[in-house]
Amino acid sequence: MSNRLGSERWKKGYHGMERAKRILALLIVIGGCQLLTPIGVNRPASAQQRTDIVVAQSPLLQRFDPINQITTTDYMVHSLIYDGLVNLGPDGFYPALATEWKVSPDGMTIDFTLRKDVKFSNGDAFTAEDVKFSFEGILSEKSTHGYRRIFVDSLREVEVVDPLHARFHMKQPWAAFFEETRGGAMQAIIPHAYYKSVGPEGFEKKPVGTGPYKLDSLKAGEWTRYVANEGYWQGPPAVKAVTQRLVKEPFTRLAQVQTGEADIAAGITGPLLLRARETSGLRVIYSRYNGTNSLQFQKGTNPLFKDKRVRLAIAHALDRAAMSQSILAGLCEPATHFFTPATFGFDASLSQIPYDPARAKQLLAEAGFKPGYETDFIIHSEEFASSPGGPEMLEAIAGAMEQLGFKLNRKRWDTAAYLRAQRGNLFTGVFYGTSVMPTDGGGLMSSYYITGSIPNNGAISLPEYDKFYADQLKETDPKKRVEILHQFTKLERENVEAIPLFWCHYSFVLGPRVLEMKPGRGSAYHLNLNQAKLAK
Repeated sequence: MSNRLGSERWKKGYHGMERAKRILALLIVIGGCQLLTPIGVNRPASAQQRTDIVVAQSPLLQRFDPINQITTTDYMVHSLIYDGLVNLGPDGFYPALATEWKVSPDGMTIDFTLRKDVKFSNGDAFTAEDVKFSFEGILSEKSTHGYRRIFVDSLREVEVVDPLHARFHMKQPWAAFFEETRGGAMQAIIPHAYYKSVGPEGFEKKPVGTGPYKLDSLKAGEWTRYVANEGYWQGPPAVKAVTQRLVKEPFTRLAQVQTGEADIAAGITGPLLLRARETSGLRVIYSRYNGTNSLQFQKGTNPLFKDKRVRLAIAHALDRAAMSQSILAGLCEPATHFFTPATFGFDASLSQIPYDPARAKQLLAEAGFKPGYETDFIIHSEEFASSPGGPEMLEAIAGAMEQLGFKLNRKRWDTAAYLRAQRGNLFTGVFYGTSVMPTDGGGLMSSYYITGSIPNNGAISLPEYDKFYADQLKETDPKKRVEILHQFTKLERENVEAIPLFWCHYSFVLGPRVLEMKPGRGSAYHLNLNQAKLAK
């Protein structure tokens, strides 16, 4: 097979995107084409009267309980309904439900002064009791929070000093508390009295927060509609309603923006992104370094992957620069490590593992590899924001492995099945590790490089990595913490326990009605739509 990017399967995937491009072009040419208005969206008769926004996206999440948050993807919901002690804006974190804070010299206590006169959308007053409940609820063994370990490792309890003063008592310093997107100061705050009265199931049905929007209605697996919280502490949102609509096919998402059926198309990649850039009336904006991903190996089910030479051979077989341009339209760039240039702890001294097919074959021969070795290869059939073009990217990687002589059993799972398998420790063979909003190196370590991590399914368990993680977690001196993280990244480069793939940016295609939208820094989920500007 001559295509160095992989197998015929990849070619089919690429031709499928070309077909999508042609279909989209046809839709654009056919000016009279009509797409169905999204269910649950009431369109005003005059465009001048409209103050709503429709977002065509994939995936669509309809989980509302922050105590049982599963992944950072949940922020696509949480950022609308809730606030944290800090929120994420276009320039980074800013004070939200906390107006100021003081960390003790030893890092063992943090005192928060809370914002006055804030109310939840049900009218309950916001107090320190709600902060205590929201954080200590995650400490409970009943919590299924995907990043619970981060909290349990560092947080002992939250003390209510007075209604507008919360004091955090730590087991050890939590150095990344104000940088981490997997908890920490950005954790959503919920009303303790209401949650206790309705319970977890009742809260899922009718969530309540202090955020700019309230849940209005939904159709499971199809759309969710939110309406403005007119009593929002930052002021009433200019955008009065937001509908998140599941549109799995990228060309349909883009076509809906072109015809006015949607106002924002999220996660457009490949040839369609090129089309959007060239289409008059549309504008493309990006959330830079929104995601990072790597190729992981389940060594328990496949002892062959315990051999570093095998893992390194696969790394040398991947022409990531060509994949970036041919599949991803330059939206993702080849990574040197799981940490991105925007991650705290990034090591600029590391270089990419070069594309070298001859070296790949040599390493496999040295390892005693026999062509026809069979293994599972898990393909997430939809896209996470951290990995735009993920299905096509994984097919290209599978093709490259097949050229080396691997026999792959492809397992294609949609997002729901993928997350169930991840949390159920059901990953086998080869799978990808992906992380959105990779702001802190310690947080990324906790996801994929330490013993007991849920996302890595036991693929990596090294005492040295666990020690690096524990040491950086409690180091309050930023320079020393960076040094620890660099020790980890350099050792991981030697070990190649996982193969760094891409650092990805996330695209939003804006229709003519959206004059301005500023996503949170490095996030595909914090769209800050309450501050968006619409055409009159």
